[in-house]
Amino acid sequence: MQTVQNIFQRIFSRWSDDPNDQQYYVKMTFALISALVCAAGGQAFAGTRGLMIGLLIYALSLYVVVYLVGIDPEDLGGRQKLVTNTLPSYLLLWVLIWTVLYAFTLPPEVLDTLAAWGTRMALIS
Repeated sequence: MQTVQNIFQRIFSRWSDDPNDQQYYVKMTFALISALVCAAGGQAFAGTRGLMIGLLIYALSLYVVVYLVGIDPEDLGGRQKLVTNTLPSYLLLWVLIWTVLYAFTLPPEVLDTLAAWGTRMALIS
């Protein structure tokens, strides 16, 4: 456990002057990781499973911020601020990267079907 804590503290020690910056970068790193996991899951994570994975990884990032990086929640304004400060940024980055990666993992047949449907709809209009 001490080794993992040392790794996280070394990675995020660059921002140790400001605990808000430090927690922001930890959570954005975990948003990237959760997007990669959800995209790698492909069709299996396209719905509720992907949402649950993203939220579980966000909860894991809270654990990392407090116990592995060693930020006191009181330095951030309490536990509520710990949870809510960077939640919108996490969600937006996670969904954006997941969507872009998922779009590139769709089989070509699905993309052809969507393109044909879009062309038909344009001709009808």
